[in-house]
Amino acid sequence: MNNRGMMTSLLTIGAAGAAIYGITKGVQNGTFQKLPQQMTSAMQNVMNNQTVQQFAEPIQDMMNMNNQNSGGQAQPQGIPTSIQQVVGNSEQG
Repeated sequence: MNNRGMMTSLLTIGAAGAAIYGITKGVQNGTFQKLPQQMTSAMQNVMNNQTVQQFAEPIQDMMNMNNQNSGGQAQPQGIPTSIQQVVGNSEQG
């Protein structure tokens, strides 16, 4: 094995060892037991953030308008109508 391959192998083994060590320590000291609660509260904080809501509102409005205009079915954008008809016919039969 050449020097480059040997170094890559050693780095991979070292990274895997460090990950195993960190997970073992996290399980022992209870860090991973708190993790789901921390993730849930973080997501709630993000979703309650006014900036995120202001950003998401126009996107939701566009999605609602698209669904209303297409009768609840999203139409593929940028595909010629003739191809849409062929695909639609093949899906039906």
